[in-house]
Amino acid sequence: MSNAAFRMFYDQAPATVAQLRQVEEIVVEQEMEMAWEARVRLSLSLDDRGRWRAPPNTTVRPFSRVRIEVRLGERGFRPLIDGPVAGFDTELAATPGSSVVNLVVRDDSVLMNREDDIEVFENRSDASIAEEVFGRFASIAETRMGAATTVHPATVRRGTSIQFLRQLARAYGYLAYVLPGDRPGTSVGVFDAPASQPRGHPALVLLGRARNLQAATFREDAEGPERSSGRVLSITDQQVTASERSYADVALMGDLPPVTSDTAALRELPPEENLREDPETSAAGRARRASYGMRMSATLVPGSYDDVLSPYEVVTVRAGTLPQSGDWLLHKVTHRITPSIYAQEIEAKRNARSDPAAGPLDLGAASGLF
Repeated sequence: MSNAAFRMFYDQAPATVAQLRQVEEIVVEQEMEMAWEARVRLSLSLDDRGRWRAPPNTTVRPFSRVRIEVRLGERGFRPLIDGPVAGFDTELAATPGSSVVNLVVRDDSVLMNREDDIEVFENRSDASIAEEVFGRFASIAETRMGAATTVHPATVRRGTSIQFLRQLARAYGYLAYVLPGDRPGTSVGVFDAPASQPRGHPALVLLGRARNLQAATFREDAEGPERSSGRVLSITDQQVTASERSYADVALMGDLPPVTSDTAALRELPPEENLREDPETSAAGRARRASYGMRMSATLVPGSYDDVLSPYEVVTVRAGTLPQSGDWLLHKVTHRITPSIYAQEIEAKRNARSDPAAGPLDLGAASGLF
């Protein structure tokens, strides 16, 4: 990797050189179905008259917008976060060079989590409801909707906008979240299924000359994957509609399911998830969420990986001829930026195992390890 760079925007205006020089460290934590958060550590200094020089509150204020972007190698700048300022932590000390302000920035899901309400949507599909709710926020300039076109007689919103959308999404195994937009000051509202195929990211390699993973920890939860069952009693005709879906029914990210069918648990949908007349989508959604029986946490070698990772995306991991090699869904990414280094830490999950006996795997060269 070469030419790592970052830039910032304050209320859509590029940060000046003087403002960038104040940055000591930026840590951006991105996690699925959580508000993304950036903590920007800005230095404070005194002028020759003993006055604070360029304090951050002269540049930003509560709920003003901050955008942070990173560029690696020849790729273009990629946004890590774009959203409102949620707070300031000020640390003052008499020792020169020790005073700082930690600027807290969160994504636009924070704006969607500020007003509780009760609202009824009649004869609407969940996709059209999600698009309307996202559209109520001016900074969400575009949306990405999954197939949720079944029309329901009545859908009741209770709680905040983002809480409501995430509840709707769970019925399909979907996710509801916001991403930074292409332009400063904008976001993208997403109501869709998680990705299952990689799209363009270089592989993460643990062994060999192309190694870019410093370390990786893999955990397998044999109790997690399940067959999900739901039953609904119709008030109009007193008929019971039943549905059962399995973790093995979803799009697997490898050759084999995470556990064998004879060891999978059978669990009923809890009442708060079994609210639709037809339990089919709810059972399928819960089976999809429970299917991720494998987890990974890893640290990338700084300077060895030429791309910026992000949750909700799929990346290929090469760990030799092991079942853990294959495609993984990124669940959490932590970005650390200083004037001298850029580093990434990841957490990922998977709903399958690779089978080396099934055929040759593209696991990368593992010769000449040391």
